[in-house]
Parts: sequence; structure tokens; C-alpha cells
Amino acid sequence: MVNNDYSIKLQKIELLLTTLLTIIQEQSISKSNLKIMTQKELLKQLNIAPNTLKSWENNGLNRLEPPIEGCRTVYYKVDDVLKFLTK
Repeated sequence: MVNNDYSIKLQKIELLLTTLLTIIQEQSISKSNLKIMTQKELLKQLNIAPNTLKSWENNGLNRLEPPIEGCRTVYYKVDDVLKFLTK
């Protein structure tokens, strides 16, 4: 019974992630910019907690930090996020 509950929850999570990936891919296709997002934008877009993003970084998601002294803004390539979530 417990395994069935976990299976249902996992299926729901997988469906949500697939939906989010579709939305991000559609938005990135419609924009002709550099296809990067700030950490704040990514957290809001995916509706995830900062700790989740930190965990993704620890598991291989690359972050981009500008080589400007004193700049604390962190960026992510949309393509890198999509590759990470679909691996």
C-alpha cells in the first residue's frame, strides 16, 4: 500500500516536471535572447526552493557567475537546466 502511494506521488511529480519543461522550452524558443536566467528568475519560473537549486548544482547543474568583482548575481543557461532535468 505504501509503495503504491509513493508510485502515485512520483507519477504526479514526473507529470509536473514534464509540464514545466514544456513551458520553459516553449518560452526559450519564443525568445531570441541569450537564453539565460538569473537564479531568482529560475526559482520563480520553476517554483522551487533555493535548497532544491543548490542540490541540483551539487548534482551537476552548472551555474554562471560574471567575472565582475562584487557582483553576486548567479545565472543559468536555460539549455543547461533543460539538459540537467531530462538526464
